[in-house]
Amino acid sequence: MNITIQKSNDMVLVSIEGNIESTTIRPFTDEIENILNYNKNVRIDLAAAHYIDSSGIRALLTLMKKLKENGKTLVIINSSENIKRILQLSSLQEVLKFS
Repeated sequence: MNITIQKSNDMVLVSIEGNIESTTIRPFTDEIENILNYNKNVRIDLAAAHYIDSSGIRALLTLMKKLKENGKTLVIINSSENIKRILQLSSLQEVLKFS
């Protein structure tokens, strides 16, 4: 998994490339604290992500919860149909915001 982080005045854009799963999740979970330190709304771009498993979902939910505690939001953008389907099967389309 490759992660790219871009900051602007009002938001952080996190682009993820590859699979978001237990064998590759460590770089993303390591970045969560850094992302939170920016104290900005976050957009996760999943255009280049192919698959997400429960550990990836857990990382997204953890980030969302911590952002919400600080009055910030998490929005997932450019999600593939495959990842949307996985999140819908997990009943998370009501919890996570998509754009």
